[in-house]
Amino acid sequence: MHLIIILLTTVSVLTFLSGIIVFFGSSKKERARAALFLLAATFATAWMTSISFFLTATPETINPTAIDWHVKWTFASAVLIDLAFFGYISWHEKYGKPLLLFFTLFGTIVCGLIFYQPGLLYSEIVLAKTGNSVIMNIGPLYFGYIAFFSTIVPAVVMTLSRQFVKSRSARKKNGDLIIMGSFGTSSILTLFANLILPFFDNWNLIWIGPLALAVTIISFYYTILRYRSLNLSSIWLKIFSYIVIIASLAIIYMIIFSVIFAALFRGSAPSAEVIILNFIMILIFLLLMPAMNTLSNFIKSLIIDPKNNNKGKTLGHGNKA
Repeated sequence: MHLIIILLTTVSVLTFLSGIIVFFGSSKKERARAALFLLAATFATAWMTSISFFLTATPETINPTAIDWHVKWTFASAVLIDLAFFGYISWHEKYGKPLLLFFTLFGTIVCGLIFYQPGLLYSEIVLAKTGNSVIMNIGPLYFGYIAFFSTIVPAVVMTLSRQFVKSRSARKKNGDLIIMGSFGTSSILTLFANLILPFFDNWNLIWIGPLALAVTIISFYYTILRYRSLNLSSIWLKIFSYIVIIASLAIIYMIIFSVIFAALFRGSAPSAEVIILNFIMILIFLLLMPAMNTLSNFIKSLIIDPKNNNKGKTLGHGNKA
C-alpha cells in the first residue's frame, strides 16, 4: 500500500505540473483552452490526493469530518475532470461550447447533491484493517452519477473521432489516435475499478483509476510535445521533460526497491519511513547527477596528461594547415 501511495503522489505531482506548464507555456491565443487542461490536471491531482487519504485513513489518524470530505471530493472531482477534458478537446468545435454548458449544468447538479446531500449517494464510510469502503445507496443520485459518465465519455470519444476523420494531417491523426487510445483505456479501467467494483463493495483497487487517468493526461501532454497540437515555448518543454525523466527514474527505482525488499524479507512491506527516505535519497541523487557529471569530467581532465592534450591540439592544427 505504501508503494501505491508513493506512485499516486508522484504521478499527481507530474499531472499538476503538466497542467501548469501547458497553461503558462501556451500562446495567448490558446490560453483559454490551455486553462481547461490545467483544470483537468488540477482536478485529477485532487482526485488522486483524496483517494490516497481514503486508502490510508484509519480511525486513529483521521477525523470523521476529514474522511467524509475526501469521499465527497473523490466522487465530485471525477465529474469535474471529465468536464475539463471535454472542454479542452471540443473547444474549437461548433457544438463544443453549447454541449460543454449542458454538461456543466448536469455536473453542477450532481456535485451539488454530493456535497449537500451525500446521504443520497452513500450511507456510511467504513474504516477497517481489511480495507476501507463506502456503503453506497442505490438511488436517483447514484443513477444520475452513472448517467453523467455514460453521456460525457461517449461525447469525448465521438469528438476525438470526428477530429480524426476531419484532419488531413498525418501528424495530427497520429496525435488523435494516441489521445483516443489512452482516454479509452483509462475510461475502461476507471469504470471497472472505481464504479463497478465499488458497487460490489470492493474499494481496494480504486487507485487504478487515478493511475490510468494520469497516463491519459501525460499522453495529452505527449501529443502537445510530439505533434504540436498546442504551441508551447521551448523552455517550458525542457523543464517538464527534465522533471518527467527524474520522476520516472524515481518511480522505477521505488518499484525495484520494493520488489527486492519483499523478496529478501519474505513478502513483508517496507515501512513508510523507509520508503520515504529512499524516495528522497534517489531524488537527491538524480538532481545532483549534472553536478556529478561535471565533477567527473574535471577529475578526468586532471588525470589525463595535459602535455599529451597539447600535442594532440598541435597535431590537429598542423593537419588543418
